[in-house]
Amino acid sequence: MVSNDSLSQRRVSVDLWGFLGRVSRLLVLIVMGAAVTALSPQFLTAGNLLNILRQASLIFVLAAGQTVVILAGGIDLSMDSVASLSGVIVANMLEADAPVPIAMAVGLAIGVGLGLFNGVIVTRVRLPPFVTTFGTWLLFKGITMWYNKYRVIHGFPESFRFFGKGRVGAVPVIILVAGAVLIIFYVLLRYTTFGRKVYATGANPEASRVSGLHINRILIATYAISGLMAAVAIQLYIGRLGSSLSDQGQFFAMDAIWASLLGGVSFVGGIGAIDQVVIGAIMIILLRNALNLLGVPPLWHGFFTGFVVIVAVLGERFLAARGERG
Repeated sequence: MVSNDSLSQRRVSVDLWGFLGRVSRLLVLIVMGAAVTALSPQFLTAGNLLNILRQASLIFVLAAGQTVVILAGGIDLSMDSVASLSGVIVANMLEADAPVPIAMAVGLAIGVGLGLFNGVIVTRVRLPPFVTTFGTWLLFKGITMWYNKYRVIHGFPESFRFFGKGRVGAVPVIILVAGAVLIIFYVLLRYTTFGRKVYATGANPEASRVSGLHINRILIATYAISGLMAAVAIQLYIGRLGSSLSDQGQFFAMDAIWASLLGGVSFVGGIGAIDQVVIGAIMIILLRNALNLLGVPPLWHGFFTGFVVIVAVLGERFLAARGERG
C-alpha cells in the first residue's frame, strides 16, 4: 500500500520536473545570453539586441505558419518557394507601378493559393506531407525561375518598405508585426474551436475522424495558413532589403522548422505552444549572432547550430521523461 506521504512526494516531484520542462527553453536562452555576454562585450548593447529581435521576428512569422501545420500532423517544406514566388510577383507588380495595397494583397493571395494546393494534394491525392511539399518546393521554385528569369528588382516605394525597415518610435515595425502574429495565433490555437481541432487532428487523426471532425478541411486550412505566413514574411524581408531575387526565400522552411522544434513543438503532432516558438526563433538568431561576434568561421556555423538543436531537444525530452516518472 502506498502511503499518503509517498504520493505527496511523487506529486511534488512530477510538478517540479514538469515546471522545469516548461521553462527549459527560457533557461537555455538565458544561459546562452549570459555566456555570449561574458565572451563578447558587444553582445549586450541596445543596437545588437534590437537587431536580434528584428531578425527573430521574421523567423517567428514563418514559424507560426509552420507550427500550425506540424501541430496538425503535417510539415511544409515548400515555404522557401512559396515565399520566393509570392515575393517576385509582388516585386514585379511594384515595378510596374501597381498600387502598394493591391500588390501586397495579391502576394498574400498567392501564398494562400499555393498553400491550398499543398493541402489538397496531401488530403485528396493522399501523398505524404514530406513528399508533397518537397515536390511542390521544386515545382514552385521552377515557376519562380521561369517567371522572374533571375532578375533583381529594386526601387520599391517607401510605403511598402515601411513594414520591413520602418519604425514606430524606437521599435522596428517588423517586431510589432511579429507581436501581432503572436497574439493572433495564441488566441487562434488556444481559444478557438479551430485551434482545438488542429491539436486533436495532430494528436489522433483516426479518433478525430471517427468523432466527426473534417480533418481534411482542417489540414487544408493549416497549409493555407502556412502559405499566407510565408507570403507575409517575404514581403517583410524584401521590404527591409529593398530588393527582390528569384531565390530570396532560401532556407525559410528550415528556419521555421528549427524554430518550431526548439520551441517544443512535437513532430508527431498535437503538442506545442506558439509562445514557446518565439523562444525558439530567438535562440536561432542569438546563436548566429554569437558565432559572428566571436569570429567563428562560417563553415562551423552549421555544426554549432546542429549541436545546440540536438542538446536542447534531448534536454527537453529528459525533463519530460523525469516528469512522467516522478
